[in-house]
Amino acid sequence: MSLPQWYFIINPIAGNGRGNKSWQKVQLLLKAANIDFDFGISTYPQHSIHLAKYAILKGHRSIAAVGGDGTINEVINGIFAQQKVPTESITFAVISIGTGNDWVKTHKIPTNLKDAVQLLTQSKVIKHDVGKVTYHHVDTLKKEHRFFINVAGLAYDSFVTKATEVRPKYGNSKLYYLYLIARCITKFKATPATVHFDDQEISFPFFNITIGQCKHNGGGTNLVPHADPTDGLFAFSLFKDVKPWEVIIRAPQFYSGNIVKHKEAFTAQAKHLKITAPAETPAFVEVDGEWLGQSPIEFFMLPAAIQVLVP
Repeated sequence: MSLPQWYFIINPIAGNGRGNKSWQKVQLLLKAANIDFDFGISTYPQHSIHLAKYAILKGHRSIAAVGGDGTINEVINGIFAQQKVPTESITFAVISIGTGNDWVKTHKIPTNLKDAVQLLTQSKVIKHDVGKVTYHHVDTLKKEHRFFINVAGLAYDSFVTKATEVRPKYGNSKLYYLYLIARCITKFKATPATVHFDDQEISFPFFNITIGQCKHNGGGTNLVPHADPTDGLFAFSLFKDVKPWEVIIRAPQFYSGNIVKHKEAFTAQAKHLKITAPAETPAFVEVDGEWLGQSPIEFFMLPAAIQVLVP
């Protein structure tokens, strides 16, 4: 007996609680499109990691995340945590119902449910890069790792992400991020760190460090407009001395990508990066919107590591 064509992993609380209702609509659309499927529903943090591993163990090779950027990250981590099959043999798709929906912006994957389901009937895929980051737990200092498919942030990015853990997200994600910029900017202090890449290093008190395969994070900000998820390289942007008042005034440039033209910005690409910082003032990292831990932090590129369904 053949397995269903697609295995869906659903976050029922994605999109400010719209997940369950959206999944009901998606099921009707899948049946109307004659798409055979099975599914699992995430019920606790990191459950989607286990569901992805389970799906592959059962023989599924086409896996779709139904949720936002956090759900995407968990499913990717499940795919890359298993060792049953090469990750290159997995086809990954997304039905986006999150609040920020940042990863899909790079690929122009539709957020309209009907259009997103229709995308599953086509066979256009790209070989997508995936990043691996190693970092240290803030309490135990134990070395840990995480995979990510979108964007990682340090300094101000991680500071804002940490702030979202203690305040509920609400309303439009872009407006919420702008609110956080205004709320956090007066409390943040630049992070002294050294960024090592390609036999080079840059040391400075950084306002922000952004590293990604894709372009968007933080509800639509575009701090690595030079990112390409198929070139086998991390795009990164280093922002040195950006004043708090400039962040407020230049807010539109954070979304257009033009902020990388700032005189204190440095952009480049690399396959491997390492970030170190003084022990008394460590650097902290978040990936795909999840706050992880502290320096020393390393980024490793896994080129063309998974097949992704795109328009």
